[in-house]
Amino acid sequence: MMEASTLAPAADAPTSAAAPKDARIVIENAVKVYASAGEAPVRALDDVSIRIAPNEFFTLLGPSGCGKTTLLRTIAGFEQPTSGRVVLDGVDITGQPPFRRPINTVFQNYALFPHMTVAHNVAFGLEKSGLGKDEIAARVDEMLALVHLSGMHRRMPAQLSGGQQQRVALARALAPHPKVLLLDEPLSALDLKLRKGMQIELKRLQRDTGITFVFVTHDQEEALTMSDRIAVMKDGKVLQIGPPQEIYQRPQVRFVADFIGETNFLKGRLEPGGVARIGEAAVPLASAQGHAEGETVTLAVRPERVFLHPGEAASPDTLGATVENIIYFGTDTTYHLRVDGLPDPLVARVQNRDQSSPTFGQGARVRVGFPPDGLSVLRD
Repeated sequence: MMEASTLAPAADAPTSAAAPKDARIVIENAVKVYASAGEAPVRALDDVSIRIAPNEFFTLLGPSGCGKTTLLRTIAGFEQPTSGRVVLDGVDITGQPPFRRPINTVFQNYALFPHMTVAHNVAFGLEKSGLGKDEIAARVDEMLALVHLSGMHRRMPAQLSGGQQQRVALARALAPHPKVLLLDEPLSALDLKLRKGMQIELKRLQRDTGITFVFVTHDQEEALTMSDRIAVMKDGKVLQIGPPQEIYQRPQVRFVADFIGETNFLKGRLEPGGVARIGEAAVPLASAQGHAEGETVTLAVRPERVFLHPGEAASPDTLGATVENIIYFGTDTTYHLRVDGLPDPLVARVQNRDQSSPTFGQGARVRVGFPPDGLSVLRD
C-alpha cells in the first residue's frame, strides 16, 4: 500500500454547487493520450479534475467518445493516466493494479460465469478473499436479498432474465463491500420498462449500502433520475458538475443546455438594470454574472419555463408570437411559436392541469414571457 499523500484541492469544472470537502475519490489533472504509429494522438482525457464524496451517487454523462468510460477505467485501474493521479481516501492509488483497489466494476454485459450458479457467481470474489464458508454463505444470502433474488441460489445465468442477470452482477460486485462501485452503462441492454425500474433499484441499493457509486451513461434521463451530482463531459473535458436540478435548470455552456433535455436558444444584449434585450422586449435576468453590459449573449430557456398569455396586449417584457403548431401529450401541450422579430421558432410546454387551463388554437396570437430564473446566460 502506498503512503498517504497530502492533497491539494482539485479544481472542479465551473459550478455553483460546492464540491465535497471530504472526498472518497479525487481525480487530479488527469490526462490520457492514446498514440499509435501513423495516426494523430487522441486525447481521451484532457486535464480532468473531480472530487467525489463518500456515499454519493455520481454520474459521468456525455455522448459516445467523450471520455467517460476512459475515466471510469482509470478509477478502476484498468487504464493508467498519461499524467495526473487518482486518490482514494487520501491515498494516491494511481500506480496500483485493479485487484489491489477496494473498487469493483459492473460491466455493460454483466460478465457472469455461465457455468456457475447464481450463488457461486456471487461467492466468487469472496472465496478469493479467504473468508470462511459460513461467512460466505451468509454474505451471499444477504446480497441476494438486497437485490430481491432470494431463493434463486441454484439457478444458472441462462435461466434468468436480463434484469435478473444484472441484479446478480450487482450482488457479486457488492458482496466484498467495496468502497466504490463503478457502473459502466449497465442498463443499456434492458427494455424501457425494466430500465426505468432498475433506475429506482440502483438508487435504493446505493442508499442502503452507503457505497460510493460512479455511474457512466449517455442517457440524460438516467442521470437526472438517479444522481446526487452529474459531471457532463465532452471531448475529454468536464464542462459542468452539479446536482441534477442545477445541471438542468442552470446550464453554464451551450453544449450542456442542448444535451440535457429540450432547450430554446435566444440571442440577447445585456442592458443596465439586469435585463436582456430580446427582440423588442427587455427581459429581467436572475443573474448575468461574468458578463458585461452591452455584451451580446446566448440565453437558454426550457420549454416549460416559457409563459404564454392570450391576446396582443403589449408589455415591455413580453414578445408577440403566432402559434404555428400544437402537439397534445395528455399531461401537457407543446406549442411551436413564430416569435415577432426573432429568426428561430420557440417551443413552449404548458401543463394540462385541468379543463380550465388556457389553450391556444393554431394561428392564435399570444404574448410570450420568461421568468427571470428561467433564463440562463451561457458561455459558448
